[in-house]
Amino acid sequence: MKSLNDSLWEKCERDWQRPHYQKGKTIAELFEEEKECFLQLPAKEYECVRYEQVRADKYGCIRVENKLYSTSPRFAKQMVLAKISYQEIEILTEDYELIVKHERLYGTKQKSMKWQPYLILMAKRPNALKYTDFYEKMPSEWQDYFSHCTIQEKQKTLQLLAVLLKEHDFEISTQALRLASQYGHPSVDSIKQVFYQLINGRGIRESVQPKISVPTMPEASRGLSHYDRFFESTGGER
Repeated sequence: MKSLNDSLWEKCERDWQRPHYQKGKTIAELFEEEKECFLQLPAKEYECVRYEQVRADKYGCIRVENKLYSTSPRFAKQMVLAKISYQEIEILTEDYELIVKHERLYGTKQKSMKWQPYLILMAKRPNALKYTDFYEKMPSEWQDYFSHCTIQEKQKTLQLLAVLLKEHDFEISTQALRLASQYGHPSVDSIKQVFYQLINGRGIRESVQPKISVPTMPEASRGLSHYDRFFESTGGER
């Protein structure tokens, strides 16, 4: 919707240079003359919105014009205020504090989810992560990382993402994950450290280069899959 409005605005700007069919001046010149007759505008901008008081369902979602919008698990079955404009829907508390903001849905799309408020709750049941839309929309790097995590690591990582995604999108956190994974499966603290180095402009610290030769060690494999070879069939026996 915003891109359509921007493109239409550009067309209108170009159309200003069109000569008026009768007065022999451009539309832009005639507009400048008419501005002298304008009345003073109000000091405060008028918001073209409407408000609806709605109750969230047990999942913390509200319904506006038959479309679902997420709020937060803590607002499940509670009354919230929907501030509706042509391009977005802001969901507010009864004290007019912002909970979450969505792009307004049109057409066939039926549901808009902002997962960040749900990640803390999701961390309590980390094994259910892969069955969510949030997991399907994750960058492939994060999907691969979670597939090699223990349950405790999944919990800590979801708690970390709940903080990181509050003010940043997946782009920076994914970059931090790539850098932290250069030497194997990184810990949650390693990802967090690299992330804050990136957003604070400190760059990435180089690894210490020892002055003596260090033997190359094989990469340790994670998980239990490498124990499967003990159960492989050999000559009819296990």
